[in-house]
Amino acid sequence: MTALLAALLAGTVSMMGPSPLADLGHAPQWQSLPVDDQGEGWIDPTWHQQAEVDGRPVELVLVRMNLTDSDGKPMLFDAIMAVDCPAQTIGMKESWLFLSRYGDNRRAPITTIDMTFASTPPSIGDLALLAHACTGERK
Repeated sequence: MTALLAALLAGTVSMMGPSPLADLGHAPQWQSLPVDDQGEGWIDPTWHQQAEVDGRPVELVLVRMNLTDSDGKPMLFDAIMAVDCPAQTIGMKESWLFLSRYGDNRRAPITTIDMTFASTPPSIGDLALLAHACTGERK
């Protein structure tokens, strides 16, 4: 039953609907995003903000991920990712967990943004985020 619920929830949330992290009334236009693990990823090119992390300007992008965690359990979440273009680093600013071992349908605020989220060298998913945030590939 849990697997069926996860599959139904993943299909519904992934294919349509706004992110709880975006402003009320925002209409996302989810586009496929390469992921490195088993699963799927999307990015909303219509959502974009800027912020500062440790005194440095960063681009903020909104992603939706449907993955399997390290324990083999399904994980579906939205995340606001912070991207430092000159340094080519990525951090997670905030997330909303639709389905995870940490709880379902809840906000997961992050108090300290660790800008070491990207792999070294950057993975295919990291490169896609960097391209979107840093090279004007946003729409």
